[in-house]
Amino acid sequence: PDLVSQCTPRLKSWSPLAANNQFQLQFIWGSGSKNIIIPLQLTWQTMTPPTFLQWQATAHMGSTDLFLQGEFQLESAAPNQTTLTFSARVSPPNKLLGQMIQTTAPSLIENFFRCLKTTIEVV
Repeated sequence: PDLVSQCTPRLKSWSPLAANNQFQLQFIWGSGSKNIIIPLQLTWQTMTPPTFLQWQATAHMGSTDLFLQGEFQLESAAPNQTTLTFSARVSPPNKLLGQMIQTTAPSLIENFFRCLKTTIEVV
């Protein structure tokens, strides 16, 4: 969680909830004085260290809940190489929110993995 939180875009804070597999996160969204805080509860469901993690989350955006789920899978590709496969599924409750996610998610995900790669290679 410490390494991942260092690389999570727009993350304001996080704290563990239970047995180090549930977390409460707060994200900042917006710009300037029009920032809002989006709380998100994240659960690491199936863990097979160090190769597999399945997760689910619920973000609370006002009166709207956004459900997310996904996986991380690590595989040895060759000596000194590891392949990371990542998937995420989001079920937006309306078209506007879906368009916002499609517009912003690619750059947030790219920044996350760029930072994670740099951070993990140092460890």
